[in-house]
Amino acid sequence: MKPVIILGGGAAGLAAAISAARQGSGRVIVAERLDRVGKKLLATGNGRCNLTNLRAGPEGYATSHPKALARILAGTGPQEVLDFFSSLGLLCQEETEGRVYPYCRQAAMVVDVFLTALTRLGIEVRCNWETLRLEPKAGGFQLIAQDGRRMEGSRVVLAAGGRAAPKLGSNGSGFSLARQLGHSCAPLYPALTPLCCGGAGVRGLKGLRAHGALTLQMGGRILGREEGEVQFTEYGLSGIPVMNLSGKALQRQGEACVVFVDLFPQVTRQGLLALLKERRRAYWEESLETLLLGTVPKRLAYALMKSAGLQPLSRKIGSLTAGELAALAAECKAWAFPVEGALGWEQAQATGGGVPLEEVDPATLESRKCPGLHLAGELLDAVGECGGWNLHWAWITGLRAGAAAGRTEG
Repeated sequence: MKPVIILGGGAAGLAAAISAARQGSGRVIVAERLDRVGKKLLATGNGRCNLTNLRAGPEGYATSHPKALARILAGTGPQEVLDFFSSLGLLCQEETEGRVYPYCRQAAMVVDVFLTALTRLGIEVRCNWETLRLEPKAGGFQLIAQDGRRMEGSRVVLAAGGRAAPKLGSNGSGFSLARQLGHSCAPLYPALTPLCCGGAGVRGLKGLRAHGALTLQMGGRILGREEGEVQFTEYGLSGIPVMNLSGKALQRQGEACVVFVDLFPQVTRQGLLALLKERRRAYWEESLETLLLGTVPKRLAYALMKSAGLQPLSRKIGSLTAGELAALAAECKAWAFPVEGALGWEQAQATGGGVPLEEVDPATLESRKCPGLHLAGELLDAVGECGGWNLHWAWITGLRAGAAAGRTEG
């Protein structure tokens, strides 16, 4: 009997291997390009491993086929993921906003739990195996490695990862293997990455952090909204809300997008204008340096006033016209940062684009192009928000693909 072969020893591949082996139909082999499995998993959640999110749903993902995405997500929810980890002996705990971590807060422990499960189930791991070709053959598939080694399997789960974070081993080779077997590929883009932005004085804001509400727009159309801590950098904007919006911006390559930052999300523009007018009355003889004192960091305040055309800082607050106050209130509520790009694959946490979801069966993730091939994880055209959404996708697709592959004897 030929084994079930899992190509890729990352999150989706490890889940697929265990799920396949638990079907009891025969041998399972994990073929990993690196010298060990789970390397990228060790870096997730800043080493704490944000396993899943109890709020995970279709609205938190970007894909070219939202209906297919919803069908896939409907089959396995966060509780099934928690049950899976419980079956491995991993104790988990929810933190804020639905984020779930291992109780020990160590990604290394998650990898150790997987390694132990592989051993208990008799799953063979072949590291330093880089697949050059994946070819259908009577009764299954033949895999040919870069060094000439060969092996055959009854079914293959392709879970080779995406292109994000290449220093952790990702190289996007799985996409070429999928193409060899007839699949197409939606354009790839780096997701969950800081954005390179233009805007008045952006370089001078390096190192500043502030709470804000962000709106991403393209041609006047709103693509997304996020709220949280914004980090200003020498190249643009970073922070969780920025990274969550990055995929929506980069998915539309070649189209002009703008991030509008609202630094006073709890106050209306009219309320902010009233506050500025009151400060003008109270601090009539003082300089502009004190107009926003006590609200946002000084450098941020000075940059806002400069962007609104209020200069020099030595100018008296009492000299401000009603129009100038209105311009400052507008800037505080919608400071524009044109998106010029992103830092790229090195800084990205996930891969956008990939194999279209309509090219796989949502119930089994079996290829509609090549029977016997199943696809899972980052190779598929779905990318989620920060907070456990992408690992959730890896687990549910890996578990489903592995179970389907393992149920079919070679």
